[in-house]
Amino acid sequence: MTALIQANKDSFQHLYPNASPLLNSGVLLTNVTSEAEWLARGRVSLAINPGPGKVRLEICRIEEVFPSPTELVWASLRALARDSRVNFVNTNVQQGWGRERKLYSLHCSAFPHREFLGWMGYVSRRLTADQIPEAARMEHAGEGTLIMATENLDLFDASAVEQANRVEIRLAELGLLPVTDSRLL
Repeated sequence: MTALIQANKDSFQHLYPNASPLLNSGVLLTNVTSEAEWLARGRVSLAINPGPGKVRLEICRIEEVFPSPTELVWASLRALARDSRVNFVNTNVQQGWGRERKLYSLHCSAFPHREFLGWMGYVSRRLTADQIPEAARMEHAGEGTLIMATENLDLFDASAVEQANRVEIRLAELGLLPVTDSRLL
C-alpha cells in the first residue's frame, strides 16, 4: 500500500510539477462495491491522503456491528498513537433521531475555526488528569495522550455534548486544538 501511495504521489508530481502536493488524491479502501452497499450495515472505508498527511477511517453504523464500540475505537486510537508521525486524532460521530441527523463536527463542536476532538482522540503531548479534569478517560500512548471526552457521546444529549465541548475548550487553552480557519480568530 505504501508503494502504491508513493507511486501515485510521484506520478502526480511528474504530471503537475507546479501543483501543491496537498492536491494529491491518495487512496480509498472500502468493503463496498456499489451505491446500494454504501447504505448497508457495516460499511467501512479507509482514506489515506498523503498530501496533507491525513488518514480517515470511517465505520458506519458501528453500534449495529459492535454492541459496545467504545473499546474498539479506543484500541484503534492506541494503535495509531504508536506511530510517531501521528500528532492529532479525532473521532466524529453521526447520529439520527427520527428524521433529524447530526454530525458532531458540523452541529456540535465547540469551535467553528478549530479542529475538534469529538468523542475521543489523541494529542501528541503528555497530559495529566489535572489539565483536563472534564475528560472521562485519559491514557498515555506513544508520545502523547489518548483522551475520551465522554463515555457515550449522544449528540441528542445536551450534557454529553457539553462535556465534549468542555474538553475541547481545555485543549484549545493548552494550544492543542489546531486552528483550521485563522480568519475566524
